[in-house]
Amino acid sequence: MPDLSLVTMLFIGVNLDFFMILLLLLQKYRFRDNFIGYELGMLIVFAISAIAGQLIQTVIPTWAIGLLGLLPIYMGIKGENVNDNNASKSTPKGGMLAVLLMYLISCGADNIAVYVPVLATMTTAAILLTMVYFIVLTALSLILAYLFGQIPIVKYVFERWGSPISRIIYILIGVFVMLDTGLIQFIFNLF
Repeated sequence: MPDLSLVTMLFIGVNLDFFMILLLLLQKYRFRDNFIGYELGMLIVFAISAIAGQLIQTVIPTWAIGLLGLLPIYMGIKGENVNDNNASKSTPKGGMLAVLLMYLISCGADNIAVYVPVLATMTTAAILLTMVYFIVLTALSLILAYLFGQIPIVKYVFERWGSPISRIIYILIGVFVMLDTGLIQFIFNLF
């Protein structure tokens, strides 16, 4: 059974910045196109991350996988979001395909970098449960984006605080990965 607090924080952390793009995409394309494009994008990124994570798990000792926790920490400290560069660019026409491509372009690399260290520590059953949970969270976040898109003050809050919140969550995920894999304990045992 996956740690629901961790996977919820993981999902929110990596998708919070895409939430603003979703608000814009929902204004441009039908809800159905946004739903299918976003779900497909999330599943593609998740599948790549799960496969990479499991391959790493079979080759590398568990404590060493904890070093991958440095990736989300680095991303949190560096504070660059790919989405910031792509949010203002126009998307191709075609609804579902446009949303899918926007998700893959703006979130793919960042999400994979954050998902892999977490998924590398999970069993196959936990990964499958996490995937189902992410499918539900993706649908809920789309519904929330649709509803929030109707409220002007929400747009302002996400524009103002979305990036710092994502950065803090990335750092917390990295620290959790290093603790969960036993990396910190391994380092302390060296001394």
